[in-house]
Amino acid sequence: MKISEVAEVTGLDISTIRFYERKGLISPARVKESTYRAYTEEDVKCLKTIILYRKMNFSIELISRIMKSETDILSALQFQEERLKDEKAHLEGALDLVQKLISDQATEPLDLDYYLNYTKEEEKQGRKYPEIMETLEGLAEHSVIKSYLPLPLWGYLMRYKWVRCLAGTVLTLILVLFPIIMVITKTIEWNNGQGGPQAFVAWLFILVIFWGGFVNIIKKVRDR
Repeated sequence: MKISEVAEVTGLDISTIRFYERKGLISPARVKESTYRAYTEEDVKCLKTIILYRKMNFSIELISRIMKSETDILSALQFQEERLKDEKAHLEGALDLVQKLISDQATEPLDLDYYLNYTKEEEKQGRKYPEIMETLEGLAEHSVIKSYLPLPLWGYLMRYKWVRCLAGTVLTLILVLFPIIMVITKTIEWNNGQGGPQAFVAWLFILVIFWGGFVNIIKKVRDR
């Protein structure tokens, strides 16, 4: 089956199918002596599965973990349920605030202290508003730490700001400060004749890799 036929069957556009290929969610076989890919019924089934998951707003990463059997579908559904409930609560809070400003016929200049105090009082009553997640907190959201925790547990922990800040701090120390300290240490040892250049070069290489990962996470946080 050609990609155009798959696009027609699934309702996806060709660029989206190619995107899922790049993400490793489907792996169609290449036709011998040709640049074309041959899509099977199994590939179509995988794409339909992806569509269903995306309708529930599953992330590509979560879909990938399900398809690789790194997590079971029930755990993924429970995780997504909690995530969506949390998002819904925050959206309802945002909607409430928008409607209040409309009801008040608010115009510039806004009474900022009044409305910020209003949100604080509402939060005391259990109302939730969209969080302003700073970079340090966002690091935890986009790190690989969640790969080592069961999905429901990760979703529960990430609801707390102090957990996100702590995880972000630990991640920063691991990806940034520790490799720098080791490079400096190995440089001093090399200069004092206590070691060769191999350890210095190795840690410098590790530093470059870790910094690359750190910068990639920062980009994800800022682009979200």
